[in-house]
Amino acid sequence: MTRVLATLAALVLLALPAAASADVDPASDVLLFQNAFFPRVNPPSDALKNELTALTKQANDQGYNLKVAVIGARLDLGGAPQLYRHPDQYAKFLGTELRSATGLVQPLIVIMKGGVGTYGMGDEAVSLKQVAVPDKHTSDQLTQLAIEATKDVSAAAGHPLKAVSAKTVKKKSNNSSGGAPLVAFMVPVALLLVLGFVLWFRRKTRSGEPAS
Repeated sequence: MTRVLATLAALVLLALPAAASADVDPASDVLLFQNAFFPRVNPPSDALKNELTALTKQANDQGYNLKVAVIGARLDLGGAPQLYRHPDQYAKFLGTELRSATGLVQPLIVIMKGGVGTYGMGDEAVSLKQVAVPDKHTSDQLTQLAIEATKDVSAAAGHPLKAVSAKTVKKKSNNSSGGAPLVAFMVPVALLLVLGFVLWFRRKTRSGEPAS
């Protein structure tokens, strides 16, 4: 029983940082499970979301493990709003977060007001140096820039992507930005409940009282 309790406690401790980080950097939570992160306020159209999702999947299927973060407002940065309008700094921050969680250095594109940032890339990043982000933009415009950037860096890295068909674009996107943080929150809560029940049951058994 002691070994079981120790295992449960360890699992809780490991899971809690993941839940806590959900408020610090939403994109890092989402990109652990998905290839693209989209603005949470005034999100882009489903067609553009699905197109970027399909393109990043193509890249990953070819072995180019690309991640893309489209940042529409300070709110998308969670507890790091000071990095808004600093795409290079945020790309390094986000890329480091993902590397800490996965142990992998993955190529990353960040599109936000202020320009384009990259992390974990080689010479393919050069293709994005001339990309200009309008000072006044919409989420659709940012996502369109992310789509073109994804095509450019993938091709430069030796992984050209096929055009996404209209049929693919119309499919319902599986990239829900709320799913990953919810899982990260529920896992430690469930483990804590299980641990609490085990402790309660053990105390009742030792005292000789009926468990129910």
